[in-house]
Amino acid sequence: MTISRRRFLGAIPAFPFLFGKAEQPQPQKTKTMVNRFSVAGFQYYQGETVIHSLHPGDSLILKAEPGNPHDYYAVEIFHGRTKLGYVPRTDNKHISRLLRDQVELTCEVDEACPGSSPWNAVTVKVFITTEVRHA
Repeated sequence: MTISRRRFLGAIPAFPFLFGKAEQPQPQKTKTMVNRFSVAGFQYYQGETVIHSLHPGDSLILKAEPGNPHDYYAVEIFHGRTKLGYVPRTDNKHISRLLRDQVELTCEVDEACPGSSPWNAVTVKVFITTEVRHA
């Protein structure tokens, strides 16, 4: 039995059904560190109540606070519902803009040092999350 060229070309769209679907590469999420700093204002908030339970890698929450009367770019840092302090003013402008643009940022404890000066008590890392597609 011979098959005409037209019939063969017409059958091509059915090939994936005959041989199974070709798997599409799944996007992978990658974290890239954009900042590392000590929490500012730690001594003025509830950080001392939770510092003994903070461990490297613990997840923290960043919240832009554009209504802050002292700094339009203020970004609060929370461990659950406990406010630890702020992103330092020297590092907050781009983080605040990214948060307000709904870019996926994650923050985690880098180091927690109970008993050290409040300026160095908790160090955090901020990461930007992106999707990478492999062809």
